[in-house]
Amino acid sequence: MPKILICYLVRNSGHHAAARAVEAALHKVNPAVETLCVDLLEYSHPRWSALIQKTYMVTIRRTPEVWEALYDSPWLDYLTRRIRTLIQRGNSKPLVSLMEDFKPDVAVCTQAHPLAVLNAYAGRQGIDLPLWGIVTDYIPHRFWVVKGNVQYVVPDDAAAERLVWLGIERRRVRVMGIPVNPGFINRVKGKISRDKGRRVLVMGGSRGLGAKYRTIRALDASPEDFVIDVVTGMNRRLRSQLVRRRNRFKHPIRIRGYVKDAATLMHKASLLISKPGGVTSAEAMAAGVPMLLIRPLPGQESGNTDVLVRHGTAVHIRHDRDVEPVVTSLMRNGELLGMMRERAQAVGHPAAAVNIAETILAGLESKASLR
Repeated sequence: MPKILICYLVRNSGHHAAARAVEAALHKVNPAVETLCVDLLEYSHPRWSALIQKTYMVTIRRTPEVWEALYDSPWLDYLTRRIRTLIQRGNSKPLVSLMEDFKPDVAVCTQAHPLAVLNAYAGRQGIDLPLWGIVTDYIPHRFWVVKGNVQYVVPDDAAAERLVWLGIERRRVRVMGIPVNPGFINRVKGKISRDKGRRVLVMGGSRGLGAKYRTIRALDASPEDFVIDVVTGMNRRLRSQLVRRRNRFKHPIRIRGYVKDAATLMHKASLLISKPGGVTSAEAMAAGVPMLLIRPLPGQESGNTDVLVRHGTAVHIRHDRDVEPVVTSLMRNGELLGMMRERAQAVGHPAAAVNIAETILAGLESKASLR
């Protein structure tokens, strides 16, 4: 019975969603597999975890230009090397206890920090622990680079070349896509409501940082006929605003908070309005739904925006005032929406999680056969 440790950072984030997708796929491929899915930083350094999360959220909310300058910066890499060595040394008591109790045969990381920590742990312990780094954005940053027994999974060929440019051997990089819930492989048949016709899905990410109330009000100004589906994530303020004022909308509106599986909503949508988180974008591509991108976070999501627009799967707008004319134009141009849908399906990797799971398990079988 293989034992697989799956590590991410920040609960209910894109990294967490990717980790859950890989875990679900592993159990689908081999029901006997034993998995443990943890936020490694919260587990091993809870105070550091809280501080880092708070600092990140304050920075992207108040001074996004600072995060844009720091993201993937060689200068930041140099300045933080010493402190990262302290945090990522892989010898904290909680981590050692976790590893000794669970004894994983392989570890899968959907964020760069856990990958560095587990690589350091394996080096200190002198053990051969296979590691998999699952990159969940279209442009990998330099902090993914780890010199050890690591295999990487990236979304596309350009991401693979980026890692090679950063110093990773090409043989260690596999192009398999961003893992999404295995349910995206087949069209979901579950009904959302009794309404039929076109639907525009609005999502703000797990923390509700993308679409705002004024975004949805601008969408409601469109003269086209459609239902508005809104997923507010953990943004309770936005959900409360919408619930209180739902009678002011001329379009039918459906309001949801945090949802673990957006497959049904995406498969029903004619258009998705969202910020381009890596997993959200991968889910949209897997479901074949065109995207209207608004408020990408600086750094990783700016890169995702460039890739999605270049592939012809998305349109990027910078202001809420642009929502109504762009949505109206898209809704009236079925041919263009159809082309965007086809491009999304061509770019998407709905079976990524299953393919990743099969590859990881095959690697374990191959290693066992050599013993």
